[in-house]
Amino acid sequence: MQLLHISDTHLGKRQYGLEERESDVYETFSNLIDLAIQERVKAVVHTGDLFDQPNPPNNAIYHALTEIKRLTEKGIMFLNIPGDHDTPKRNGEKYPQKILEIAGLKLLNDSSITLEDCVKVKIIGFKHTPTLTAEGLKDKLRNTKPEAGVKNVIMLHQGIKQILPYAYSWQISQGDLPSGFDYYALGHFHTRMLQKFGNGMLGIAGSPEIIREEEIEGYEKKGKGAFLVDLSKDVNVQPINLDIRHQEVIAIDTNNFQQEINKIIDKMKSLNNKKKPILHLEINGKPSKQMLEYMNRLQSVVLHYRIIKYNVSETENELNVKVENTTVNELVREFLTKRGYSKEDADLLIEVINDVENEEKVNKTIKKIVGLVD
Repeated sequence: MQLLHISDTHLGKRQYGLEERESDVYETFSNLIDLAIQERVKAVVHTGDLFDQPNPPNNAIYHALTEIKRLTEKGIMFLNIPGDHDTPKRNGEKYPQKILEIAGLKLLNDSSITLEDCVKVKIIGFKHTPTLTAEGLKDKLRNTKPEAGVKNVIMLHQGIKQILPYAYSWQISQGDLPSGFDYYALGHFHTRMLQKFGNGMLGIAGSPEIIREEEIEGYEKKGKGAFLVDLSKDVNVQPINLDIRHQEVIAIDTNNFQQEINKIIDKMKSLNNKKKPILHLEINGKPSKQMLEYMNRLQSVVLHYRIIKYNVSETENELNVKVENTTVNELVREFLTKRGYSKEDADLLIEVINDVENEEKVNKTIKKIVGLVD
């Protein structure tokens, strides 16, 4: 029996306010469905953050309905657990996945399902649990045991201390995972990872699209896509890469900016990609108006470019300031946390800054921070 493990598709995400990026996310999801049909898997196992927000745009719901219906018409199940992005922020509100049950989606919200083909496989899924109630999840995991005589799969969408060790970013440790499972299907982390865990395998499918520039290094090393999981005998996990819009971090030396930008243009032309790439630029040295104007030439070869870091050294006596190797996000986070904001609220504010084009999302996030909504 084969499963296709996917995760963190973030349908509805409009990165940098670009309609093309929202379309990229939908196209990538369609390609995953094509892959599942091509490989004739028994089920698609999606480990959370199907949508980018709990009230996704109509286009996202329509696309999800259409693609999941394609699966069910081929007799392939779509199993999903709620991620943190899918989770409603208002008490009593339904998960957006409930709408997709009419197309055949099966939401494993702290529940299980047994599939049978050449082997019997029991799959149990747990919804995302926030840090404040993580002890309840740990109790559930302690009481979760694999079933004898079948293959066992567990689905989770949680921060794990050994993988994401930053404060407030994890809810459980690897030691909290129940032993004896054949495959641990994990979401939440956007860079793929595969490792032995006990007698089974632990797989982080990652996001199939580049959702943040921090993912580019992992994308360059490990690609983006899905895991094809074969449970027929011993567990065999095969990563499958998708062809997505290229993104790259590139440094520009302001002392030779014309030459540097011309080199970037030549490089982008040589890639021969179907889609224009996205560039994230690091500026080394003091930028000038002339340099920034010359950078507009990049628009002919890229969909979008943005400056993510300034490595600037000011030597004037009246300034005597040195700023290097610091992102704008890091500076904002440090500023907010020093003024009493929690890391979670600081990250929400940074999300507002990075997604300022989405007025509705900005307003909702600000209301949440000041306590006007749950």
